[in-house]
Amino acid sequence: MTSFVMSEWGYMQSFKDALIYELLFLPSRLIVVYINWFVLIPKFLYKNKLLHYFAILILVLLAFAIGHRYFVLYWGFPKYFPQWMEGQKVNPWIFSRLVQAVLIIVSPVAFTTGFKLFMDWYKQRRETEVLKQEKTNAELKFLRSQTNPHFLFNTLNSIYGLALEKSEKTPGLILKLSDILSYTLYESNVKKVLLSKELMLIENIIALEKERFEKRVVIDYKVEGDVEGIKIPPLILVPFIENAFKHGLKNEVKKGWINIHIKASKNILSFIIENSISKLEDQHNNNGGGLGLQNVSRRLDLLYGDNKELTIDKTDEAFIVQLKIKLFEDES
Repeated sequence: MTSFVMSEWGYMQSFKDALIYELLFLPSRLIVVYINWFVLIPKFLYKNKLLHYFAILILVLLAFAIGHRYFVLYWGFPKYFPQWMEGQKVNPWIFSRLVQAVLIIVSPVAFTTGFKLFMDWYKQRRETEVLKQEKTNAELKFLRSQTNPHFLFNTLNSIYGLALEKSEKTPGLILKLSDILSYTLYESNVKKVLLSKELMLIENIIALEKERFEKRVVIDYKVEGDVEGIKIPPLILVPFIENAFKHGLKNEVKKGWINIHIKASKNILSFIIENSISKLEDQHNNNGGGLGLQNVSRRLDLLYGDNKELTIDKTDEAFIVQLKIKLFEDES
């Protein structure tokens, strides 16, 4: 309203008269603004009934413009601007005056309509983002819950076999399995964990698998760079390790091999794992992977999007996974 008063002040040369003149328009403006805000926009504009919306809005504007003309000519002007009425014939139906009244009333309506459209759009966008994030979090939790079951099952079977043999290795393996379970159930229920903790988990898994496969596997495990302080999503590398043992050694009757190379720098975490492929496994499983790799690939897409590079290749003798993750500021 201030802008309207300032505009009229320039014409009337009197701030008081400009203020009174604009106050006479205030009831009509307020009522039309509220009708548009609470009735016309939600019931017609937001339901894509544009013709109905503009038709009703025009009728409302005309009705209040006519009402305003009667109001000011028979009460407002005689009371506050009697000099305007001297020698003038009262006629509320002068077309140019009605158009003027419509334009004066419609200006705040247009402004508030734009404001409401923006606010509702912004609110809807925020709600959509929240729902999208909730959906993403739910999917991530589901994918993470699927990690490790076949590994734990196989490990328990191996420990059971050693227990039947009364092997001295059994207590140590149970302790390592306990650490893995503790990490999986409790420490991994967060968005990010220290890479050093994830590496300890990987080392425990490798130790268990070495005991399981004994002399049937040669493992080359190497970590380069400073891993301290780097954070990654929990259990994001483990499925690749499990996949290498499961598909590389499951049906291997000879000696297999697995190479694991992890390199950490300030901005990039590089992970490369290669495993041999047995002839029997190659015949039974053409893709060399399975749901585990699909699971982790989907998680990486949700978590990193374009900030990661994942390539999975297969040759006649080896299955190769290369992963590069661009670390965010809170991860390095």
